[in-house]
Amino acid sequence: MESSRYIQISDQILIEYVYTDQAAPAEFNTGAFPIELMEDGHTNGMYLFNTEAVSSTMGNYRDISAASISKNDTTYAFLNTDVGVPYNDYDSELTDSVNLLQTFAPNIDVQYDRVRIHFIAGFNFEGQYDGIIFEIQAMRRDNVPINMASINFLRSDTPVFNPDPLLIADRLYASYIEFRVPSLFYMLNTFDPADPNGLAFRFTEGQGFIGTSPITVKARGIYQTTIENGYPIYNVQDINTAQINARDIYDNLYAEVIESEGGDYFELSGQVLGSTFSNFIAELNSQGGDYVVFYQIILSEQIGLTFTKVSEQMFTQTQDFDLPILYRPIILNSATAVSFAINFTLRLFNKDDNTQIIKQARLVSFETKKYGRRLMKINLGTVPTVAKVYNELPNDTGNQIIVTSSASGGGAPGQTGEQIVEGLAPIPVAVTSFQDRVKVKCAVSNVKVQDITQEELGAGI
Repeated sequence: MESSRYIQISDQILIEYVYTDQAAPAEFNTGAFPIELMEDGHTNGMYLFNTEAVSSTMGNYRDISAASISKNDTTYAFLNTDVGVPYNDYDSELTDSVNLLQTFAPNIDVQYDRVRIHFIAGFNFEGQYDGIIFEIQAMRRDNVPINMASINFLRSDTPVFNPDPLLIADRLYASYIEFRVPSLFYMLNTFDPADPNGLAFRFTEGQGFIGTSPITVKARGIYQTTIENGYPIYNVQDINTAQINARDIYDNLYAEVIESEGGDYFELSGQVLGSTFSNFIAELNSQGGDYVVFYQIILSEQIGLTFTKVSEQMFTQTQDFDLPILYRPIILNSATAVSFAINFTLRLFNKDDNTQIIKQARLVSFETKKYGRRLMKINLGTVPTVAKVYNELPNDTGNQIIVTSSASGGGAPGQTGEQIVEGLAPIPVAVTSFQDRVKVKCAVSNVKVQDITQEELGAGI
């Protein structure tokens, strides 16, 4: 599954680099998601974009990008395509628009990571910049940085409002921008110097990336904007630079939220592929760490189209790491809420050097009434009546029947059924057999037998 690495690039900006799932990577075919490559003669570097037609999915396209036009990366030009002549067609050091689009024969699948840049609530561009250029780079074999993205985010641009704000280290990040970049891990592993149809070959002009190249994340602030020949030119200064691995070395660790099979509650835990959470932490501690685990649970309710945070809890675990946290949410607006979301953040905090490993999980459930303030009850009425049910028949063998003879007069003693049967001589009589016995009824009623003779018994049969 996907895993995230967080970089605090400034006090107001948090960059989340999301590595694609190595078991089932996010792949986009170049036939449906075309790629543009732009050479930059100012820096000898290269820029990668997707076309604007797929901007809603990829988010990395030329119209919102900027390119360095100075050797020391202090001056950038806005690559706005909404003008009559885009800047890359004006500057001869940049690849013109006609030659940007790459044709792959056959088309290939490209694996992509995601980059989400979070802005703190009340973000104000650090109070001094006209905009910020966010660059994602990798190092070519000739030590020239190659730009997988160079997003130009201006003060006039509007970020996406996050309906479920991210809370990390007591900072609330309420908006973001997001785009995709090719996965450096896959480009390193699929590069073939003899295959010009590969992305890594095209992107590095056949040289390939340095095998141990990290991913470099940069934020440059635009402190001055000038217009030259109708094109915005930026003077920039570095805000911060960070480097991360080409792949998540902790990609086998993930946070998990599941509905328990043992009852009406949820289980939250850390999981490790091929091992246990306890063994994972023991291995970290054996490398010189002293780790504790923090569980942060944020419950949000969806009313209409908006998720509203209703509660937040924090748990600490210092032992028995394989035991999950048992959590039962209370939905305050269970009658009107459409759904609720459990946002689970798993933090492994190293007390020795204050570093953190952060994993997140999210579960959305539509069973709002099940987890309301009161448990569901069955209405039995105002005065429930307990019925007595008898399922036992009295022992009726026929011995209770008393037969008296009116002819004997004077109150002759009666005979029981058994006494009468003993005095009868059986007479065989042919009787028609009936195979269809549907709708046969049985009934019991009082019978008074008087003066039965053998001839009458035979005639009755």
